[in-house]
Amino acid sequence: MIIPLAQLPASQLPALAALHSQTMPTLLTRLGADFVLHYYQLAQKDASALALVAQPAPGALPLAYAVGSPHPGRLNAGLRQPLGRFVSRLTGVALRHPLVLLDLAQSVLFSSPANQLPSGAVELTYIGVAPQARGKGLGGQILQAFLQAARAAGYSAAALSVETDNAAAIALYTRAGFHITQTFQEASYHRHRMEYCLPQ
Repeated sequence: MIIPLAQLPASQLPALAALHSQTMPTLLTRLGADFVLHYYQLAQKDASALALVAQPAPGALPLAYAVGSPHPGRLNAGLRQPLGRFVSRLTGVALRHPLVLLDLAQSVLFSSPANQLPSGAVELTYIGVAPQARGKGLGGQILQAFLQAARAAGYSAAALSVETDNAAAIALYTRAGFHITQTFQEASYHRHRMEYCLPQ
């Protein structure tokens, strides 16, 4: 079953954050579990976020997720609040993984113009499937559920960024109808920007 993130009990957010950390090797994951959990807490409360979770039954551990927003920068900015907590967490990251801070600084200072959303579009920021649930079509199902939710919300397009060496994800997006619009470098990541026109 696929449900909106807003319907997931708060007690299951740590399991969802752990699944994200297991399946999504991006800067957010490298910042650490506290940041990932805070991101999902913010997404759950943000009315403009399009966020879905797949679980085999109510109360069961999440098996897949898809999270997007027409304002992805707003969710990321929320990670910096409250400021004291953010500084404390970042200090811990700096002590454990100083190179992550370099990637963070580059991401903030040199964000690629490729990431600018066209008017009327929503960004699919994160999508992942638990390793034990792969190969059963769940990735395609949650992607289609995300696109249907985006269409129902009135968006005209969906966009995403994907690492150029992630062949499985690129194949999934291509089968769904996404096409590559640009290839760019962002911090230490080499990415494709892909877009999908949502038929109304």
